[in-house]
Amino acid sequence: MKKLFVPAMLSALLMLLQSDGELSAQTNMYGTGQWDRCEFGNHRVVIEVNDDAPAAQVHIPWRRLDDPGNKSVILVDASTGRSIHNFHFRAINKEFADLIFEPATGKGKYYLYYLPYKNTGSWYFPNTVYPAAEKITDPQWNLKYEGKELSQAHVVRFESVTEFDSFDPMETVATASEVEELLLVNKNKGFLLFPEDRKHPIRMDSDIPLRWVQRKDGEPFNAIVMRNEFFAFQLGIYTPFRELRNVQLAFTDLLSTQGATISKSVIRCFNLAGINWLGKPFTKAVHIQKGKVQPLWIGVDLPSDTRPGAYEGEITVQAEGVDRKVKIRLEVQDSLLTDRGYGELFRMARLNWLDSKIGLDDSIYKPYTPIQLQGNTIRILGRELRFDRYGLPDKITSDFSGSNDRVGAPARDILSGPMRLLVFRNDKELIWKGGKPVITLKTAGAVSWKTQLRNGRSLLEIDAKMECDGYIDYQVTLSAGEDLALDDIQLQIPYAHEAATYMMGLGRKGGKRPEHWEWKWDKQMANNMLWLGDMNAGLQCKLKHESPDWSLYNFSKTGTYKDWSNEGLGGCTLHDEGQDKGRVLFKAFTGRKMLRKGQTIHLNFGLLITPVKPLDNSHWNERYFQADPPMDNWRKEAMKKGATVMNVHQGNLLNPYINYPFITTDTLKRYINTNRRSGIRTKIYYTVRELSNYAPEIWAFRSLGDEIFTPGLGAQLADQFADDGLGGNLYAKGGSWLVEHLRTRYDAAWHTPLEGGEYDMSIRTQGLSRLHNYYLEGLAWLVRNTGMRGIYLDGVGYDREIMKRVRKVLDRSADSCLIDFHSGNNFSASYGMNSPANQYMELFPCINSLWLGEGYNYNEGPDYWLTEMAGLPFGLYGEMLNGCGNPYRGMLYGMTSRLGWVGCDPSSVWKLWDEFGIQQSRMIGYWDPNIPVKCNQDDVKVTVYQKEDKLLIVYASWAKEDLHIGLSLNWNALKMAPAAVSVYAPGVNSLQEKQTSLNLDDLPVPAGKGGFIIISKKQ
Repeated sequence: MKKLFVPAMLSALLMLLQSDGELSAQTNMYGTGQWDRCEFGNHRVVIEVNDDAPAAQVHIPWRRLDDPGNKSVILVDASTGRSIHNFHFRAINKEFADLIFEPATGKGKYYLYYLPYKNTGSWYFPNTVYPAAEKITDPQWNLKYEGKELSQAHVVRFESVTEFDSFDPMETVATASEVEELLLVNKNKGFLLFPEDRKHPIRMDSDIPLRWVQRKDGEPFNAIVMRNEFFAFQLGIYTPFRELRNVQLAFTDLLSTQGATISKSVIRCFNLAGINWLGKPFTKAVHIQKGKVQPLWIGVDLPSDTRPGAYEGEITVQAEGVDRKVKIRLEVQDSLLTDRGYGELFRMARLNWLDSKIGLDDSIYKPYTPIQLQGNTIRILGRELRFDRYGLPDKITSDFSGSNDRVGAPARDILSGPMRLLVFRNDKELIWKGGKPVITLKTAGAVSWKTQLRNGRSLLEIDAKMECDGYIDYQVTLSAGEDLALDDIQLQIPYAHEAATYMMGLGRKGGKRPEHWEWKWDKQMANNMLWLGDMNAGLQCKLKHESPDWSLYNFSKTGTYKDWSNEGLGGCTLHDEGQDKGRVLFKAFTGRKMLRKGQTIHLNFGLLITPVKPLDNSHWNERYFQADPPMDNWRKEAMKKGATVMNVHQGNLLNPYINYPFITTDTLKRYINTNRRSGIRTKIYYTVRELSNYAPEIWAFRSLGDEIFTPGLGAQLADQFADDGLGGNLYAKGGSWLVEHLRTRYDAAWHTPLEGGEYDMSIRTQGLSRLHNYYLEGLAWLVRNTGMRGIYLDGVGYDREIMKRVRKVLDRSADSCLIDFHSGNNFSASYGMNSPANQYMELFPCINSLWLGEGYNYNEGPDYWLTEMAGLPFGLYGEMLNGCGNPYRGMLYGMTSRLGWVGCDPSSVWKLWDEFGIQQSRMIGYWDPNIPVKCNQDDVKVTVYQKEDKLLIVYASWAKEDLHIGLSLNWNALKMAPAAVSVYAPGVNSLQEKQTSLNLDDLPVPAGKGGFIIISKKQ
């Protein structure tokens, strides 16, 4: 969706990323200055001319990473601000440049801006264009001074526009001669070692910094640490002589002279091993090509009872055929770091979060109840599943009723018979024999069972896990004990005809179910899921990959799921077999498949029984302000109009850096506390999928290869920049900081303009990785340390397993935390022809509300509203976005727009809620056959909100012309007498005038509009 565009924090605040509150280490040759980066770029050389000669020469040892040969520069007279056109490079390369120029005003300072750029593309996905060098020097002037001795100017210093943009010290490149000398001294070593502290993340992967040639290879690492600190540092490995294969680290205990020990068991390297997002340990193979630099980030998890003193030990770096040692010395101070160092970004202690298992368990979470297991029947909130001897469901029922606001009604069948997994060979179904399913796990939140079946030498294993929210994960493997030429493998789900009213999925948008539907696998369309159901009973089936993945739009990363798709032969069909048979048959099939002896295939799938929970009437008091106006007005506007929940997006003073809110937590905390005193709960935008370039851990994450960030082309090296065909300009994807510092292997993602021409520039993250563990720990930390009460998700960059952890982390960190989820409409070819309500359905059990917005057509029919946008069949209320929606149609589903978003103001409808007392009412929608109010026009739908003594009738038209309608009321069902009630139309600002006299048999309804009527018992 559209992100907010407001000024961001001052650059000085950003420097907290670089140090303990001080600037990063510099010599006097490096500093910052002030200028318009949009005109001149981020870097300049300050040159001093000491006399009034007509021409001067200066040697510029700029030590650059990029190739400057064809890039434009801008030379400016500091005293006048005017550009100088007469200049010429006698020599220019990555290491240095020799510049002759005409000092326009004689002696004084001159600025050479050496990476000027322009942004093209959109502001949120820009390209950086580096203009090609132009011939602007007067040829006669050039000839006049060619080869002559000139007055010598000198470089005062190199400046960047902010400290954050600086190349110093870790991108100040050592020269070829300096490196040659270093290698000569160390020629007998297999590789070189350079320990580095946390304040100087290693950034370059092929060059080494000047800082390293000024030190000795393999010198001991010394640091001052605190008790209870998670201490992080780096070990830089440089391989000028040979490739290193299978790099490993071995740690010794750290021993003090007083006999105390820091055990080697508390030391680990993030590059070599870790805990994945599912809580499973893994190891990584690290190979370092010849001529490359590899940082290894190491963490020391210091216990709180560590005795003060100096501790010494060794790290051995091992690779195939070579090893080396480096000493480590930690001085432990006699002070306790209570939060492990997480609250101070410069410490990099949060790297510890990468291996967190927070929220990983099978416990129940709100509002779910403990699972009841009796034999092969599993009872959860509002639903029941029974599995057969194969471990597959043979009965699924729902006892939700009304508008999903209650459970306990007579059970309704979702299936008309057992689900079946059929294997055909030689036109016959294979018969599988084996024992009964065995329960392998039983907790309050989950039940697992396993079935092993055999046909001859072949084995069919069905592992299932059902959770308290109605999700069932099936892991199915078929192992061939002999060569098998199979005709087909089919998963058959017979839906009960009565329940299978609506459909979403398999490339079809939400609405009434067709009689027949066919679908085939397509690499560009990750729409491999189907939901069939109605308001109170439904089932989603999603065909799944062998390995967990979160392919939202296409299968470009994983390919179509090979065992299901079977090289294009697989697919799905849906067929209505008629009311008399009472079923709608869904069939997923593989087509003909040849299995060789010993081959195993995976036919995994997931099921979700809907609704996932009863509708929560807290919705009526959760009135959203979606922050968009200037920040100073947010709270005032929210209080004035009656909002009770505020979302703080990214890209503003409170939360400037996308998915990295930790830089401004003090500001956030103050704002959130003031909101709370005003009766407003505050939630913030915080997710994964992309990460701000201001995250201090970005270099540590990059050192992990492609584990955290997607491996895009980035900017490529400067000498490989693409020519735009318009005069030789060099351009690269993303903002200038990404191009100049990250350079390679990144995908530019969302960019937000900040103050002073700066940008928050994010890069894309992997769909599932250890970053999600970090994210979850960060979520808990934010709730505890800022007082926020939930998150706003604009798209979701993680799967159901992470979403469950998010829910549990929030619930355990504070009461009343909310998760609301927003998405634009993904039902287009570019997004894989997916309806987000179907695409994200497996996350819905953990979410409080929906805001499905851009690209939705509010003129589509009621069936589309119900299935695609409203959320009601799944147990969630939703809200409207595009053009603020249609307030009449929205109220049929309990939906309004959000205050503050692009001029939307639902406050008049909120006032209607309060006037009527909607919090104590029960919604009875037009979809309910027992609705007590009916309309005589099919194009006008009616929803009733019923209390004991009062009734709110909402009606809305889909007709293209003005109508007159009649409403008929079932007075007995309403327990009202027509003569003992008052009927009136309440005044709703901008929607309808108050009317005290109404004829329910003749109500005018303008096209596309509707109205509100209150009926109450006379006192």
